[in-house]
Amino acid sequence: MTYCIFSDLRHYDVKGSSEHIGKLHDIYLDDETWKIKWFVVETGNWFSSNKILLDSEKIIKVSPQDGTFHVSLTQKDVEDAPSANEHLPVGDQHRNEYSYIAASHNTLLFPGYAGLMMPTTLIERPEQPVGAEKNLEELARQQADRHLRSASEIEGYTIHAADGKLGPLSDLVINADTWTIELLAVDTSKWMPGRTVVISPRSIDRISWEDRELVVMMEKETIEQSPELHSLKSIETSYMSKLNDYYRFPMGY
Repeated sequence: MTYCIFSDLRHYDVKGSSEHIGKLHDIYLDDETWKIKWFVVETGNWFSSNKILLDSEKIIKVSPQDGTFHVSLTQKDVEDAPSANEHLPVGDQHRNEYSYIAASHNTLLFPGYAGLMMPTTLIERPEQPVGAEKNLEELARQQADRHLRSASEIEGYTIHAADGKLGPLSDLVINADTWTIELLAVDTSKWMPGRTVVISPRSIDRISWEDRELVVMMEKETIEQSPELHSLKSIETSYMSKLNDYYRFPMGY
């Protein structure tokens, strides 16, 4: 098996048959199967950029030595590729359902001092589209993929066990043979310094966008005592076997 980690991949260059296309910006995954559905590539330059979506079938090979994705794309393919705006992950879907309005507070007056203006507050309020715009937005909501997640967004979500909160999700371990998220690394620095533990994405019961949490139905102690992972960049078959034995179910798909 070939493993890679998201924190490395997100900085890789993307190269076509004869030209540089851009940089990998994000990956979108299905939170039911944990397979990668789209690679988000940022094209263009500092003054003008555009994010396009690529599926794994376009990837020829990955070169960790020079941090490069080699893809079977021409410039015409890049121009015709779907925009990242056409398939929004759940976080962006939620954000688009709200708009913000500015609410000014009254000026506070104190004896002997000039009036002091309190800072403007942004208040979150649901949009109220009308007519054709409302119909289009409703259609977009119906067609939205409610299982599409951004790896960049869920990285940092808190892992919430059955008996309390653990640390944040620190990285995603990807099986580059199947382009599936195979392990989730947990940052234990606040409760278990110097030790990296992992869980299977299949142990995630639900994901809360509002609370920025990944809820797992296991005890904290179970995760704490799982086999330690010494390096995210050198995962061995023997380590996966230890995890399988410890958690009593296959960690891989």
